Amino acid sequence: MAEFDPEDRYHLRKLQMDVDKKELDVQKAQQDLDRYILDLEHKYGLMTQENAIDPRTATIEARLPRNGKVQTEELLKNEGKVAA
Repeated sequence: MAEFDPEDRYHLRKLQMDVDKKELDVQKAQQDLDRYILDLEHKYGLMTQENAIDPRTATIEARLPRNGKVQTEELLKNEGKVAA
């Protein structure tokens, strides 16, 4: 089986490191967006309401569960509805 020469190995490793750096940049940008949305939700009093900011449309919409999690109020409302 053929081996890569040292120059090709160097370029492959360098490109992989560039990809890893871009992934970190994307994660940082997402975190910055999440933090800004949180600040806006706090500023406009949306934290205590059933509303949230949709960053794609820049509108205030009904709050959707994040990461598959439901809101605490929703859990408390449904707690009494569960059959024993």
